[in-house]
Amino acid sequence: MTREHLEAANRALLDAIETPPETGLEDELDDLADQLWYLATEKERMPDQGRLERVQYRLTVLRERVHGRRDELVASAIEHVSASRQREKPRA
Repeated sequence: MTREHLEAANRALLDAIETPPETGLEDELDDLADQLWYLATEKERMPDQGRLERVQYRLTVLRERVHGRRDELVASAIEHVSASRQREKPRA
C-alpha cells in the first residue's frame, strides 16, 4: 500500500499545480511531485523513513503558503505520505 499512497500524493500535487491562480509555487510543487513519483514507481527498494519525513516536512511548510483548493490538495498529499510512513514503520 505504501507505493499506492505515494502515487496518490503525486496525483494530488499534480492537481494542485493545475489549480489556478499561479502563485510561483508551481516549480516547488512539481519537484515534490517528481520525488513522490520516483519513490512510488521507479525506486527498487521502498523509500526510507528519513526521505519520506523530509518530503512530508517540505509539504507542511509549503501548505502554509497556499490557499483554497491548493491547500486541500497539499493536505491530501501530506495525509498520503503520512499513511505511507505509518505502513513502513517496523513493528515491535
